[in-house]
Amino acid sequence: MSRHSLNVALLAGSTCLTAFAAAFVLAAPVLAQDSATAKTPFTLDPLVLRAGQPKVASEVPQSVSVVDAAQLDDIAPVHIGEVLATVPGVAGVGSGSFFGQGFNIRGFGSSSAAAAEAGIVQMIDGEEKYYESYRQGALFVEPDFLRQVEVLRGPGASTLYGAGALGGVIAMETIEASDLLKPGQTFGGRAKLGYASNPETWLGSVALGWRPTEDFEALAAFAWRKLGDTEDADGKTTVRSNSKTPNLLLKAKKTFGDQYVAFSYQHLEAKGRDQDYNQLEGAQVGVFYPGFPGWGVGDITTRDQTAKLVWGWNPAENRYVDLTATLSYTNTMKNIEQGDNPAEPIMPSLLGERQYKLWKFKLANTADLSGEGYQHLLTTGVEMLKQDRANTAPSSSHPEGFTRAWGAYAQSELTWQRLSVTTGLRYERQRTEPKDTLGFASDRRDFESIEPQVAALYRLNEQWSVFGSVAFVQRMPTVDELYDGAMAAAPNPDLKDEKGKNIEIGTSYRATGLLAGDDEAVLKLTLFRNHIDDMIARSGPGPDAYYTNIARAYLRGGELEGSYAIGAWELGAAVSVVNGVNQDGTDLDTLPNNRVTLSAIWQANDAWRLGARSTLAAGRDKPDGSRRAGYGVHDIFATWTGQSGMAEGLEVHVGVDNLFDRDYTPATWLTGPAPGRNIKLSVSRSF
Repeated sequence: MSRHSLNVALLAGSTCLTAFAAAFVLAAPVLAQDSATAKTPFTLDPLVLRAGQPKVASEVPQSVSVVDAAQLDDIAPVHIGEVLATVPGVAGVGSGSFFGQGFNIRGFGSSSAAAAEAGIVQMIDGEEKYYESYRQGALFVEPDFLRQVEVLRGPGASTLYGAGALGGVIAMETIEASDLLKPGQTFGGRAKLGYASNPETWLGSVALGWRPTEDFEALAAFAWRKLGDTEDADGKTTVRSNSKTPNLLLKAKKTFGDQYVAFSYQHLEAKGRDQDYNQLEGAQVGVFYPGFPGWGVGDITTRDQTAKLVWGWNPAENRYVDLTATLSYTNTMKNIEQGDNPAEPIMPSLLGERQYKLWKFKLANTADLSGEGYQHLLTTGVEMLKQDRANTAPSSSHPEGFTRAWGAYAQSELTWQRLSVTTGLRYERQRTEPKDTLGFASDRRDFESIEPQVAALYRLNEQWSVFGSVAFVQRMPTVDELYDGAMAAAPNPDLKDEKGKNIEIGTSYRATGLLAGDDEAVLKLTLFRNHIDDMIARSGPGPDAYYTNIARAYLRGGELEGSYAIGAWELGAAVSVVNGVNQDGTDLDTLPNNRVTLSAIWQANDAWRLGARSTLAAGRDKPDGSRRAGYGVHDIFATWTGQSGMAEGLEVHVGVDNLFDRDYTPATWLTGPAPGRNIKLSVSRSF
């Protein structure tokens, strides 16, 4: 697709959605008269779990997207990047590899070789996940265990989930026993077999749910993946993953009257043989200079663990107490050894075991302070954490250090008549200390963050709402940013924390009975402007680069999402636009493509569900004078579900990603190209 035709497509998509919104505006007075008699539930307005108290997306005063269980089934993801590629405002940083995933939200997220997302909070079941290592991925997740993924764009969720969430929050929720059990069933489950051609993947999984009594439930799930090569549209291997990856998920919950205890544990263990060290870009033989042997292949073990113990107390007679205490431990580790091919060695400084261990304790309470005519919920909490960044073969590109922090926060959610106001305040102190293995002279650093924010949503009528927010956010530097000496440069001892001022305005709409009695439409538009002082960035691409502060940076843009359902059809469209410059007017290197995503799903009958999805992306000029061309990528999928007899509970899914084998490279990727055509097939049975 040419640049001109792509820009026309983007303009056409934006114009169509704008016209769609305009039609809603004109129709709103008429629709308001019939709202009292509308009976159709809002199936297109999903429940958001992580934006304070659970509420539907149209009532959240910030830009938010939800990928639910049905959408996950449609995508049939091989890795988490395939899920987030469907979300407006979110772009990948790494590659098509299971181990090469990193993310960018609204221009926040690294395009450096580290693929760090320090300005993005990544969570699984509420626990933060973070990993940073030179030319490695940042997030390792078994997508077969996911039941829902939420993306909260912007810093609106930083009060609850951590200082410095300038880009936003990626919140992944794993399956529960209730997802596997039919009404009245005490034991049930699901088994699945799957295949994908690019990256080549074989999957086998089984998940079991058990609820012998009303006060106890448990879940056990196991998934095994065999991962192979990723190929571009020309059939050339780009990344070799060559790994056998077993994954385990365990959960249990016991209720004692008005108290409960819950435990969960996740474990991913990937053992790769002759796997590319550089999972973001592949071998890159000869790229830097003639005869460059590439980054090498090795025997690489990736281990990711998340353990959590929760105690909860919610006495029915006391509305001021809904208390939870959470003790959690997460550990992400990669162990890298030389492979069998002497022609592709890994540099000695990149060998060894690199890991992040994080211990965290969190105490939180939600008090119901509601009175006559208004609802008021106040959430308060304190948390303490210790992160240990370790390396068995000390390297300037992976400095060792400790991060200790504690924080306190309060978030108020007040609703009075048509007005809802959310205010938040978070205070956090952080101490970062290098270990003795650091090759450069560096001192302990202390930082302090105070983050106030306010958001409001006003319901104009039953269909339309307007909202806006102001947030002040401080992102404190990580161990890597403070003490990374790269290969030929000392760390920056004067690195400052980032300071962001974010303003958002928007409108949301939902209604039924527009064109027919059973149709439904949902629309949400968000515009944002983010001013960042002392933005942390690499000083350049070479080995002598170091982390430094950009005096000022400005990011602005917006997201527009719309869905319409009528009869057996569900149509969706989304536009995401972001632009950003530094104080000199130079474009930032982390900007994603501006994109339009269109989708159509047809529930042909009870057995067949058919769909298609298209992504149209505009080209992006890079600060170094190069340009990433625009592209159009199209996916199709179909699911057949057995309805009776021996076929009941059987589900067959087939899909084709990048249907026309398009050769393209997203703007946030370090290099490319992206994977070519990918054919997916899976068969599952519920019992």
